[in-house]
Amino acid sequence: MNEDRRDVTSRVFGKMKGGSMSLYLDQDEIGQIRFTNQGNMYEMAEGFEFDADKIYKREKPAEIPNPTKYVDECDKGWC
Repeated sequence: MNEDRRDVTSRVFGKMKGGSMSLYLDQDEIGQIRFTNQGNMYEMAEGFEFDADKIYKREKPAEIPNPTKYVDECDKGWC
C-alpha cells in the first residue's frame, strides 16, 4: 500500500442524483459514479482516487522547511 494515501472507503456514502451517484466524505462531495452501458465510470475529486474497489485520500507529503543557513557562528568560511 502506498504510504501517501489513506483508505477512507468505510467513511464514504453515496446519494443518487439523476443517472449518477454523488460520493461524499463527511459533508464534502469527493466524486461521482456514472452508470453506463459500458460499466461504472468513477470520477474522483482532486486528492482522491478509486483503486481496487476502494476509495483513497491522498496525503500531502510533509514539507521540509528550507533553511536560510545551516550553521551558526561560521565566520571562518569553511563550515
